[in-house]
Amino acid sequence: MARATKKRHFFALYCTECMEKEGKRVENYKILLNTQNTNPKEFTLNKYCPRMRKHTLHKAKQISRSQNK
Repeated sequence: MARATKKRHFFALYCTECMEKEGKRVENYKILLNTQNTNPKEFTLNKYCPRMRKHTLHKAKQISRSQNK
């Protein structure tokens, strides 16, 4: 049998524009990423930011499983 490995990790998406203005990371979304197929340091998405009230660029930051609850 093949050995099971944990390929997916939890990541939080934070708005880059809010970070530039306020100087702190505002985590808007939590996702699971397969780290074998994607590079989390380069992973970006256009998502809706409720603080800015528009679609902005969001970057990924790894979080632990306990923070996801």
